[in-house]
Amino acid sequence: MASATATPNRRGVTELYIGGAGDTRTRLVAAYADERRRKLAHQAHHDAHYFPHYASRRIQHIARRDAEIGRRLVLVGHSWGGDTALRVLKAMRPISVDLLVCIDPVPKSRLNPPPRPRNADMIIHVDARPSYPNRSDQVKGMGQWLGGTLHRRLSAAHALIVADSNHFAFSQMMFTSGEDGLSAANHIEQIGHPMRARGASSSSAGSGRVA
Repeated sequence: MASATATPNRRGVTELYIGGAGDTRTRLVAAYADERRRKLAHQAHHDAHYFPHYASRRIQHIARRDAEIGRRLVLVGHSWGGDTALRVLKAMRPISVDLLVCIDPVPKSRLNPPPRPRNADMIIHVDARPSYPNRSDQVKGMGQWLGGTLHRRLSAAHALIVADSNHFAFSQMMFTSGEDGLSAANHIEQIGHPMRARGASSSSAGSGRVA
């Protein structure tokens, strides 16, 4: 493995995490964002925020505010949060985000689907295809029956990561590696700490721990 030296991004980074329909109860994404905040507490100019899927105006406010001061933006949405992320992205134009991550996204409406992402420098789509489906995958299936899927909307994604995970396994999907050996969590970490040398990936990939 090639050696690499990471240097903090002096412009700053803002990570915005958006939960799905039941996240206020399950706290799948909320807990992940809380752990990110704890890890970043002593890092200057690097923050993580959590929002429920219906808080699009608050998400836009934080994103626009931090973009104006030159921060790099990371937008992560799970399930219905992926739908919200795409709608927020459109509302932010012409502002771009550095990274859009849609974790097993589910659209809210077949009649009013979210737009294609056009102002994200990099897009990662993580698609859950579990070997052993459980109740959470039935919930996802019902959502897709009602709202369709987002595969076409995300067809231009720079990376499609297929995860052998259940729909509610948000943290596990964040650490599932793609064909390049990098997970969504790795890509986020690289934005916060750009690599001077390429070829090294985080050893935490696939560990299921928050990086």
